[in-house]
Amino acid sequence: MTEIPLYYVRFLKPPPDEYVVGQHFTIVWAVESDLGDRAYWESLPIICSLQGCPQLGLRVLDVKKKKQTITTTSPLSRDITVTYDPFQGGGTVTRLVIEQLPGKPLPLGAKENIQFGMFLAPSARSSASGHSVWQNAYISSSSIWVIPTWSAPIHTTVAKQRHLNTLSGDQAERILRVNEKRIVRIREDTVQSIARHVWDCGLSMCQFLKEHKNELNYKALIELGN
Repeated sequence: MTEIPLYYVRFLKPPPDEYVVGQHFTIVWAVESDLGDRAYWESLPIICSLQGCPQLGLRVLDVKKKKQTITTTSPLSRDITVTYDPFQGGGTVTRLVIEQLPGKPLPLGAKENIQFGMFLAPSARSSASGHSVWQNAYISSSSIWVIPTWSAPIHTTVAKQRHLNTLSGDQAERILRVNEKRIVRIREDTVQSIARHVWDCGLSMCQFLKEHKNELNYKALIELGN
């Protein structure tokens, strides 16, 4: 039996559920196997995409620990590229801020629901076409499917007063496309749990069955461990 070529972008510390525009927040993330026991072995460029409100954009922040100062390191954009580092123990740490894009002001008190997605950057894809079911999943140059992740919906407010930092959420989403008009959103806890492993193992099993459908002659199949 061959190894199933399936790895996941996964939040170890996801974006916040409640957010005031201009607050700083930190995400911790990794690219791992379904059970989280194997990290993807090489660096990967990953797109961070802000979805839901066209007036808002993302910016990466650089934290200098010795001076405890925060400076900007990237322009404000709807989509920014960050780099997955397999040698960073405990996950890749990225500090971000969501701000209003130039020329597109939102009034004070405005409330928007946005979502934060992370998926393989075009420069690392072996093909321009994505998976037919897993939304924004692409094959890497190493012939591995990289499954993206989304934050839970982020309830965002425009206000004058804001704290410098904000609390992280505890859930994330996977998105599957049933057909052109229907998608399925699967909400999962970001902590290690049996429920998450059952879902991830099931997704890997579906990938295996799809790849080996011409080799299987049985009407029923039992997947041990689920």
